[in-house]
Amino acid sequence: MKTTEIKRGEFNAYYSINKLKLANVNRDLFLKHSEAFKTKLNEFGWMMPIVISSNGDVIEGHHRIKTAKMLKQKTIPVYIVDWIDTKDTSEHLECIINLNNANRAWTKLDYLKAFAKDNKDYKIVYDAYLSNSNNISVGNVINCFFGKSVNDKFKKGECKIEDVNFSLILLNRFSELVSKYGSRKIQAYCIRELINVAYVKTNKDLEAIEHLLREYDKMANDNHPALTSITDFKPAIEKELTYYTLLKNENNR
Repeated sequence: MKTTEIKRGEFNAYYSINKLKLANVNRDLFLKHSEAFKTKLNEFGWMMPIVISSNGDVIEGHHRIKTAKMLKQKTIPVYIVDWIDTKDTSEHLECIINLNNANRAWTKLDYLKAFAKDNKDYKIVYDAYLSNSNNISVGNVINCFFGKSVNDKFKKGECKIEDVNFSLILLNRFSELVSKYGSRKIQAYCIRELINVAYVKTNKDLEAIEHLLREYDKMANDNHPALTSITDFKPAIEKELTYYTLLKNENNR
């Protein structure tokens, strides 16, 4: 059986740090992550090189570069690959994400912000999150627009908004409820469950959703005990949906 030769790059142990170009499609850098590398670098040295393209665009290792600069390093070990076209932002981002999917370094917000640069659906969701970040978690903003998205699909930038108006109505109503009652009473898991019901159980029936949201408002106003229990909240909402469906069917006869 013939062995296929896998692409290989070139190692340079003393690449000028000033020639490196950080990727603008990478996730945000955090000072605490770079600070954490200081001890590791001083104690163990460079155990892994930075991955870059042939023109110096960084593909992997942004935090370690920042640490090296903190330590006043003039050169840095790099692994240079020449088969990634980093001038193509989509290809550059895809490569960065594929390298990071094996770990949990990237958050949902990191993926959302990165894809928002070139993907109009993700841009809509990212802008919506920025406008509602004080009230709604990034996960629930994503769910409002993409439904109960498959995690791998979301991380590949493949999610699509089914109905932007429906999504905005959901988001605005939840944001209003949090503003009215606070996040301690309008819990993230309750919002997540209602979003799931909206997409799966009602098939985006706005009248049904408005009914459920009115009932949720009443529950919050009355300090309903199900508000603080996901095991109790889910059946309570499903019971309200069943009641609404029966009433609607009765009126349609």
